[in-house]
Amino acid sequence: MNLDSTPPFWLRNAMVQSTLGSRGKGGPVACRADLTLAYLFRAYCPQEGRDVRLLGTYDLQPSGDSHERRLAILIHGWEGSASSAYVLRMARELYDHGWDVFRLNLRDHGPTHHLNEGLFNGSLIDEVYSVCIQAVQFWQQEVQQRNPRVIVAGFSMGGNFAIRIAGSHSVLKNKIPGLTHCYAISPAVHPEKTTALLDSHPVLSHYFLRKWFESLKLKEKLFPDIYDFGRLSEAKSVMSLTDKVVRQYSHYQDASHYFQSYTIEPQHAGKINIPLSILTAADDPIIAPDELRALAMHPDVNLTVTQYGGHNGFFLNGLKRPIYLDFVEH
Repeated sequence: MNLDSTPPFWLRNAMVQSTLGSRGKGGPVACRADLTLAYLFRAYCPQEGRDVRLLGTYDLQPSGDSHERRLAILIHGWEGSASSAYVLRMARELYDHGWDVFRLNLRDHGPTHHLNEGLFNGSLIDEVYSVCIQAVQFWQQEVQQRNPRVIVAGFSMGGNFAIRIAGSHSVLKNKIPGLTHCYAISPAVHPEKTTALLDSHPVLSHYFLRKWFESLKLKEKLFPDIYDFGRLSEAKSVMSLTDKVVRQYSHYQDASHYFQSYTIEPQHAGKINIPLSILTAADDPIIAPDELRALAMHPDVNLTVTQYGGHNGFFLNGLKRPIYLDFVEH
């Protein structure tokens, strides 16, 4: 499928595309779904040596449907949520094509800061993978589906998680039931480079610095005996704030040590044995396509690079329909 096309001239700016990606509601999925169900899952976090809780939302088809049920697991990007516009767009598209949908909130995203003492960080693949397994198992019981068909799709940092989920599923004995395909849209596979590029764009740096610090202050308010982020307000970049947070509140030595914990190298892709499709844009302001081309050397990895699209944008045919809706199988 050839997804690439040239958008109108007023949509060719990468920052415009990136901004549009997170704007709008994407459609009220809950109003369309026969049943919308929020569910809290518990998973073990080896980094903390304790159980943690993650919240997700199901959008389920009418119970009387006799067709084979399918489940799509959607994972948002950093400082997004299960209700981010791009997640809801994808959820509505899949739901309208007969899929059940599970929209996951990563730790400390959406309305979940109170659920766990520990801070979110990008290395927490174990809890996310465990919850994906549980989400499928619960759905199987709910809809009485013995032979599930499941896909995972993630955006930005969620795309990074989607790639690692494909890797974990390929090498671990504990599989995600029925997983057939993983999709990564604008995945941040080299987070240190991504953060440096983000900080090189003043608007993006200011936006994420503000969003993250608001998240940290909420965490501090909920757990005042554990966190004091007041002194960190002087940080002038996401890289600087990352370094300060990980030095003070994690086992990582510094930001580089932390970023390496969820950097995806070509040798990691070599272990994947289920289909993985990656979508990125050549003009993405925070991700270089070359980082992803190395992953696509492996037979189960398919990479699509569009000329335009920015980061999580991909409004190549006007404002109504981003092309990632056609990228993920229906």
